[in-house]
Amino acid sequence: MSNKVLLLIVAFALTNLLLAGDVKLHDPTKPPSFAIPKSGKKIVTHLKLSQIRIADNDRQAVINGKRLKKGNSIAGYRIKKIEIGYVILSNDKGTLRLDLVSNRIIRKQL
Repeated sequence: MSNKVLLLIVAFALTNLLLAGDVKLHDPTKPPSFAIPKSGKKIVTHLKLSQIRIADNDRQAVINGKRLKKGNSIAGYRIKKIEIGYVILSNDKGTLRLDLVSNRIIRKQL
């Protein structure tokens, strides 16, 4: 008798799964949303922000291995702002934000 009940429960559960076709399932192979570039955004590969140092009123960033401060220039851009986690650069063509944490890092939830 218990085998019949168990078989009935399994059949009921499978039927519900098959009928629930409109339920969105998470795709484990899909990149996280922060790794997908927004349309219209250009990915800059020739500038690499590797460090940010903030102490009192002294803010420095290491870009392409060079230690720079606000107002310094690199690769045609002038540093406008150094903040925790990112640096803002600009030139006559526009503004650029370099993030300390790469978009390509995939974070695992623990």
